[in-house]
Amino acid sequence: MPSTDLSARVAASWQRLPAPAGRIRVGLSGGLDSTVLLHLLAGLRGQFHFDLTATHVRHGLVPGSAAWGDVCRALCERLDVPFAVHDVTVDRAHPGGLEAAARDARRAVLLEGGADWLALAHHRDDQAETVLFRALRGAGVRGAGGMRAVVPGGGKPGLWRPLLDVPRSALMAHATAHDLGWIDDPSNADSHFSRNFLRNDILPAVSARFPGAAAGLARLGRLAAEASDLLDELADADLAALARPGSRRYRRAGAVGLTSPRLRNVLRRVLAAAGAAMPDEDRLVELERQFRAAAAPAGLRLPLGSVALCIYRDEWWLEAVECRDAPAALVWSGEATLAWAGGEVAFRPATGQGLAAALLAGGPCLLRRRGGGERLRVHPDGPSRALKKLLQEAGVPGWLRDELPLLWVGDQLAWIAGVGVAAQFACPAGAAGWVPVWSGWPGEPEVEQVRV
Repeated sequence: MPSTDLSARVAASWQRLPAPAGRIRVGLSGGLDSTVLLHLLAGLRGQFHFDLTATHVRHGLVPGSAAWGDVCRALCERLDVPFAVHDVTVDRAHPGGLEAAARDARRAVLLEGGADWLALAHHRDDQAETVLFRALRGAGVRGAGGMRAVVPGGGKPGLWRPLLDVPRSALMAHATAHDLGWIDDPSNADSHFSRNFLRNDILPAVSARFPGAAAGLARLGRLAAEASDLLDELADADLAALARPGSRRYRRAGAVGLTSPRLRNVLRRVLAAAGAAMPDEDRLVELERQFRAAAAPAGLRLPLGSVALCIYRDEWWLEAVECRDAPAALVWSGEATLAWAGGEVAFRPATGQGLAAALLAGGPCLLRRRGGGERLRVHPDGPSRALKKLLQEAGVPGWLRDELPLLWVGDQLAWIAGVGVAAQFACPAGAAGWVPVWSGWPGEPEVEQVRV
């Protein structure tokens, strides 16, 4: 592939980037691939008027690698590209191994602010290696999709891989034609590492027998990525149909009516959106079994790493697993908010609503947890009723009931989150009042007082 064609490919890729695309940072290792990418982008600056910088990350894992930054600096000076070097410490206890730890440490530095896009030099051979590696590990359609050419950053620099369809041989030809020097990382020859084993031993043997193997694997990755996008669109459509208006919860009855592959697709989608680790196939099948179980609506909370899948009655949602223990008691002295069990209780001034301000003035006012035996009269003409019964009727899941804030005025219970205001503390029409709102409801927006 001539250098002019290679430059034209990168130019066309830049023009397809979502705006803005005026600040490009190259992750410069000093190897062949990133050296060629930087050279190509430096040659396009005059045409497209973007700002170009390069960053080299030193992790100190390879003997002699401390000097690689000097090689990168010399290249950047030659190309008149602003350059920075950052040292990182790699977590050797990383669950993904040393390779993953080094990659995560490097990526964290490269994604710091100051750029619209982080340009990475992955090419077609890298994509083929990635697809094969994930296939051997049993990845599904999403994993087999390999790397994406463009990944929006969502507030951070996006990832841009303009060479993803280019064979490494084309990069080698470009570097030779332009007399570019580069660093050969000796660790890349160590087939003890799984990715190196595939790159050095397996793919060359496969390509010798099947000359189009790398291109075929890369094509498989693109097709799998398309299929993955379609699955996401299907999941989003299903979730929209299942969503409860004004809530982040979903209807269970509609979900159990989906086929098994379609329900598992929905579960994968919500877990991915929550940033949760994806369960393996067996765990996902078990998750579906418990989701469909007849007993699930009575109350089910299944931890899945950092989140939990929750089912209660005809609703299901995800909530964080972190400790949400409520304090034993907090004094309220008119503050706008008080922190409580992963959220806060806000006291909003109102007229003719909520708690009568005049009745709270005599205090003391305390937020407390449920202690047992509490009763509340919600309706002026009705009897006081046990808190347990009120919580059941209000649809509060069992695992949340000990976290709810209860407001006491002296020795009288005045308000229960999710249940409502005691009849004797209700604010008369036209009078000053306080409306308490607890924002700690998982899967829900702020929930104001509810009368059962």
